[in-house]
Amino acid sequence: MAASTAPRKNFITRDHRYVYLGGSLIALLGLGMFYSAPSPYSFIPAQSVFGTALAVICWFFLGVSAMALLVKWAYWNNYSSTIMKRPLIVRVSRFLSYLDAAACALLVLDRFILKLAYIINAAIHADSNPTDTLSTMAYMAYNQRSLFAIGISYTVRLALFGTAIAFVLALLMVFLRIQEPDKRDNDFVKFLKIVANKFSRFYIFVIRGTPMMVQSLILYNAVFGLFKRTGMSVSDINRVWPLFLAGLVTVSLNSTAYLAEVLRGGILAVDAGQMEAARSLGMTHWQAMRKVVFPQAIKNSLPAIGNEFIINIKDSSVLCVVGVSDLMFMTRSVAGIYYKGTECYLIAAIVYLFLTYLSSLLLKAITGKMTAPDNTKRHQGNQTVDLGLPSSN
Repeated sequence: MAASTAPRKNFITRDHRYVYLGGSLIALLGLGMFYSAPSPYSFIPAQSVFGTALAVICWFFLGVSAMALLVKWAYWNNYSSTIMKRPLIVRVSRFLSYLDAAACALLVLDRFILKLAYIINAAIHADSNPTDTLSTMAYMAYNQRSLFAIGISYTVRLALFGTAIAFVLALLMVFLRIQEPDKRDNDFVKFLKIVANKFSRFYIFVIRGTPMMVQSLILYNAVFGLFKRTGMSVSDINRVWPLFLAGLVTVSLNSTAYLAEVLRGGILAVDAGQMEAARSLGMTHWQAMRKVVFPQAIKNSLPAIGNEFIINIKDSSVLCVVGVSDLMFMTRSVAGIYYKGTECYLIAAIVYLFLTYLSSLLLKAITGKMTAPDNTKRHQGNQTVDLGLPSSN
C-alpha cells in the first residue's frame, strides 16, 4: 500500500516546471466554466458565494502567474536568483496551483458534467427527437439502444473470433512461408516445400494488396453463387451461409495474411543458435520449431497480435456492405430511421473509440503479464537461488 502511494506523494510534494503556465490554463478553463450558465442539476448557483470564491481562486492564480511572467521578463538573465525562485515562494506557488486545480475541477463537475447529465436525461425522456446535436445523439442512442447493442455484439465477436481463427491459420501459413529446400530432402519433399513457400507468398501478397471490403464482396457473392447453382433456395442458402459467417470468414482470411507476417518477424527475431541447439539435441526441424522457436516467436509477436485485434474492431465496419449486422450497419439503419446521419455517425465514432481504448488497456495488461521477465531467481553455477522477490507471474 505504501509503495503504491509513494509516486503520488512524490508528485504532490516535488516542484514542477511550468507551474504557472499549466495552472493558468487550468484557471482559464475554470473561469470559462464559471461564466457559463448553470443547469438545473448544478450545486453551484450563478451568484453563490461558493462559486464566486472558486472564481476568485482562479483569478488570483492568474494574477500570481502574471506577476511571475513580469519578473521573468524583467530579470531574464538571472531569473533563478529572484524572489520567485526562493524555496518558500516555490512551495506556495505549487500549493496554489493545487488549489486552482481543485477549484477548476469543481466548476467542471458543476457546469459541464452535471449539465451533460441533465441534457442526456432530458433527451432520453423526450417525446420527440430534439433539435440540438448532443440531445439528438442521446435520444437516438437511448431509444435505439437495442440496435446499437446488437451491432456492438457483432463487432466484438467478429474481431475476437476472427483474430483467434486467423492466429491459428497464420501459424500454418508462416510454417509454409519459411519452408526452404534442404540438401537432405528428396526431390518430392523439395517440390512440396517450394510449392508451400510460393503459395504462402502469393496468398499474403494478394490479401495484403486488396481491401477487405472487396474481399468480403467477392467471398460472399462467390459462395452464395456456388450454393445457388446447386438449386438451393435463398432461405436455405442463408441458413448454411449466414451473413455473420461470411463476415467471420472474411476477417479470418484477411487477418491470416497480416498475422503470418507478424509471426514471421517474430521467428526471425529468435536467435538462429536456438534452432541449431535444438537440432543438435536430436530434434527434427518440426519439433524444434514447435517446441523452441514458435513459443518465443509468439511471445515476441504478442503486441502486434493485439494490435491486429484492435484493427479488426475498426475494419470490420466495412462488412456492412454485404449486410453484416455490425455496429456500422446498425448505425446506418438508425440514421435511416431518423434522417440524422451526422449524429448517428458521431455515436458510432464514440463507441468505436471506447471499444479500441478498452481493448488496448486489456491487451496491454495481458501482454505485460505474459512478457514480464521473472527476476525472482538467479543462477549460481548449477544451483538456482531464490532472491525472495515477488514474482510477476
